[in-house]
Amino acid sequence: MSMSFKNYAALLASAAFVYSAITFAQAPIVDASIDTAAASEPANKGAVPAPADSSGQGELFYQLQLLQQEVMQLRGVVEEQAYLLKQVKEQNRERYIDLDRRLGEVASAPAVAASDNNTVAALTAAVGGGSALTVVAAAGEKEAYDAAYQLVTERRFDEALEAFKQFMVDFPQGKYTPNSYYWMGELYQVITPQDLEAARQSFTQLLDQYPTHVKVPDAMYKLGKVYFLKGDKNKARGLLEEVVSKYNKGTNSSAADKARQFISANY
Repeated sequence: MSMSFKNYAALLASAAFVYSAITFAQAPIVDASIDTAAASEPANKGAVPAPADSSGQGELFYQLQLLQQEVMQLRGVVEEQAYLLKQVKEQNRERYIDLDRRLGEVASAPAVAASDNNTVAALTAAVGGGSALTVVAAAGEKEAYDAAYQLVTERRFDEALEAFKQFMVDFPQGKYTPNSYYWMGELYQVITPQDLEAARQSFTQLLDQYPTHVKVPDAMYKLGKVYFLKGDKNKARGLLEEVVSKYNKGTNSSAADKARQFISANY
């Protein structure tokens, strides 16, 4: 029996629908999430990722190393300062002696003829005390003073004291007599056994005979300390306070500073 045209058209439409359904069912399904992960994957697949806190640990270790280096540097500075302080203490007396030499040179002046009264008077004023005759060093006086002074710098105190005693015998009114009184006062305190009374007499003679000499402020300060050591603390304080009031300014202020510090530490 022959098929009608309408029935034939319907059969073709049904076949086409079935074929389209089968074709669609066989199409591959793509997972968008996998494609996204693949796109973001690092190019270097062999690299091992660092721990999340590795950078923090490295910074902490670096800071620790810096602190250790700073501690070592500070320790070196402390050791260096301790060494320098020791040197300063060891050289303190030598520097003080050198200061005395420079003061002596300031007070010194070239020898002049005794008949030149104007020059002698000017030199006397520069030295700050004593008669005109004390300004002009006698023959051999400077050499004798320098020799005794050299023994002080070499810390040969007993020999230095004897040398200054002989100097006073040879040049009782010499140009360097005030300085000799001062150093005798110092030496009587450092010899063994010390002689505080002899030190007191030496400083007192300097103050009484040469009241305007450049060594007076230091001699007065040292005399105050001698009285303190002898037990007369009231007399000592009076002298020390006089040093502070008289010599608080100018080139003699170092004696005032030392006197002030001694009062603060002992009264």
